[in-house]
Amino acid sequence: MQSMGLEQKIDLLMSMALDDQEGVPPGPRATSSHHQRAGGWRDGTEPAADEQAPSARGLPPRLRHTKDVGALRPLNIRNVRTAGGTRTTLLRILMTNACSFNCHYCPMRRDRNLPRTLLKPDELVRIFLAAHARGWCQGLFITTGIPGRPVKVMDDLIQVLALLRERHGFRGYIHVKMVPGAEDAQIERLTALASRVSLNLEAPCGEHLTQIAPEKNLATTVAALERTRAQVLAGWAEARAGRPPDRLLPGGSAGMTMQFVVGATSDTDRTILGTVSDLYAGGGIHHSQFSAFRPIRETPMEGMKATPALREHRLYQADHLLRQYGFAAGEIAYDDNGNLPLSVDPKCAWALANPERFPVEIRTASYEELVRVPGIGPGTARRIVAERRTATLRGLADLRKLGAVTTRAAGFLTLGGRRLQSVRWAEQLGFWRPEEETGAYQLQYEVSPGTFR
Repeated sequence: MQSMGLEQKIDLLMSMALDDQEGVPPGPRATSSHHQRAGGWRDGTEPAADEQAPSARGLPPRLRHTKDVGALRPLNIRNVRTAGGTRTTLLRILMTNACSFNCHYCPMRRDRNLPRTLLKPDELVRIFLAAHARGWCQGLFITTGIPGRPVKVMDDLIQVLALLRERHGFRGYIHVKMVPGAEDAQIERLTALASRVSLNLEAPCGEHLTQIAPEKNLATTVAALERTRAQVLAGWAEARAGRPPDRLLPGGSAGMTMQFVVGATSDTDRTILGTVSDLYAGGGIHHSQFSAFRPIRETPMEGMKATPALREHRLYQADHLLRQYGFAAGEIAYDDNGNLPLSVDPKCAWALANPERFPVEIRTASYEELVRVPGIGPGTARRIVAERRTATLRGLADLRKLGAVTTRAAGFLTLGGRRLQSVRWAEQLGFWRPEEETGAYQLQYEVSPGTFR
């Protein structure tokens, strides 16, 4: 049978947003014996390729523009890495791109003229269960705009999770993005049903957040984060005490995430990472998301320059140093403006700024010393420590076999007292530095790549 492409899958899933009794959208094959239902086709088969793209004519008005770019298409299938390090496929669903907030940078802002779409909770559930039954995804990621009152939006999110967990018995991974302004009881209920909860902090400073999102309040969002965190930590403590896991009520067991828009405000990387580090210290947070600002057409910030994607990448690298390499926020190296240098990754920047810590002797260095060497990650550092107990490391080839990126690491290492490379670090010369973006064409965008994070 011909395999379905992503476009065909999305078309088919959108048709499943309709109530069962509505059947296949009107068309020449509407009376086919392959009458479509949420769990599959009546005879258990897949439709032929030419039957897989239903016409938008059968969809209600709120779903007819889901393929328009400006509508922020509601479905997205992505492979992601879970908290345990394994790969899984999530169906990412934007429940609605309608929003009553008027954030200056957001493609969904209230005053922007674009087609709006809306999935009702039961429609969203049918779409996900159909995709899951066909093996197109293992888990679900839900995000949404905020049309009207946040309390109503939270009720809809809770209804989706309650239907999946309690009516359909879905025990898999569900990641849901909480909206600001929720009531305490809603936060507790949503967290109980979700595997992971995320919140958009947007900016590390409340004053700066108000400049780009006048109707949002950072203190309100942080309060929601703290309430969620307390519930997650309590669940982890109960698990350590021996309580069996309940996959229908995971209680945010995969930890929380938080997102920052980078470059929309004047906040430096030092300020962002300082806030991130302070929040990590309380526990319960798995990782942070960073979204480079993009100027969106027909928004108050459409004339601003886009934030370099490399700046976003450097923040992710620095975040890994904080979470996985034992670095403190005060050890991260910044340029004179308080930002991470773009020309070199944060780990190399730290190493170059601390020459007294190098070279490191590969045969005797501790794990903590090895993991700070550029080109050596936590897994490689552990393998080196284990390998040298039973074997003698003789050169760069042995290090490469253990996973070291020797082109980065060699200049910071000795082996038996002998320097493995005389030059620590080489940078290619260019006509301009990455920070300058000389000659870069400044684009405007319809949507932001951070929508589904």
